[in-house]
Amino acid sequence: MSLAPPLEPVLDKKQQKKERLKAQAIASGDWYIWGYVIYPIVITVISLFSTLLDFIPDTTVAFIGMSFLIIDRQALKHREITPPHWGWIILGLPYIWKRCNILKKNKTPFWLATMTIVIQIAAMAISLTVLTTDYKIIKEQIPSIATELLQAPSTPAPYFGATCVKLSGFKDFSEGNLSCTLDNGKRIFIDILTNEKGESYVMWSPYSETPKTSTDNITSTTANKTSPPQLR
Repeated sequence: MSLAPPLEPVLDKKQQKKERLKAQAIASGDWYIWGYVIYPIVITVISLFSTLLDFIPDTTVAFIGMSFLIIDRQALKHREITPPHWGWIILGLPYIWKRCNILKKNKTPFWLATMTIVIQIAAMAISLTVLTTDYKIIKEQIPSIATELLQAPSTPAPYFGATCVKLSGFKDFSEGNLSCTLDNGKRIFIDILTNEKGESYVMWSPYSETPKTSTDNITSTTANKTSPPQLR
């Protein structure tokens, strides 16, 4: 007479949930780490070809990137593996390095993440250099051009006949909020646009604390001997 095989122990709901999370964590493997590595590339591509990120705070973008490591750390705990300290998540790269050591895996994700960050830093440095050069040129030429625009008979009071005496700083220029202080104490927004032919236009609108739109512009001057160079 053969004996029946022993019955498997019945798990309570808490243990069932623990085993389910462990199985899911094992199945996820390194997906969250690769998500963290690829995320900056996706963000860079979106920023180059879309204005979508203009409406999302930088802190939110950064937190989304960190969330990949937060979820990965939790997954390691479900797999009953001691994860790197949570503090390394803030820096990112040390977390990936320590994770590779703990799991005894190759450090390909670490080196790819490092390369991505180096490329981003280099791109930011180049962009900053270009913006700085453009701002120096704009700072020299815009006041006289804005003053010329304000001499137009169609210019409404109190802007008519005013002189642009001070341009706002580099931060405003880089954020697209360039403005000019007039000799009568008023301020105006300055926009520099480029058409399909490569011709630059200077446009102005009354200053306000609310974000300006393209329909706010009052007047402009086409690119000619007195207009600023086309921005890159």
